[in-house]
Amino acid sequence: MSVSAALAFALFSLSSCITINSGAALAEKSVIGPKMGEAKSTIILGLWSSKGEENNIQQAAKNGGIKQVTQVEYVDKSILLGIVIKHTTRVYGE
Repeated sequence: MSVSAALAFALFSLSSCITINSGAALAEKSVIGPKMGEAKSTIILGLWSSKGEENNIQQAAKNGGIKQVTQVEYVDKSILLGIVIKHTTRVYGE
């Protein structure tokens, strides 16, 4: 393999970035709500998380001052072919 081909492969591999957005309403025909709260963490190699178990629906609701959650959304951003994942739990409600 030539040096230029190896360099091109390395640049292509390191530049990959995928965002996955998955949301689910908790009640049928629910209104999103006026408030939004987030809890974020960084996961490395699927083994270590910067926030541990603190990135959950309860923490996101607490961060947004939400007492009644109507919608939950998870956003994962994969960096370096999944070696690092930026995970966000986002909740909406009142």
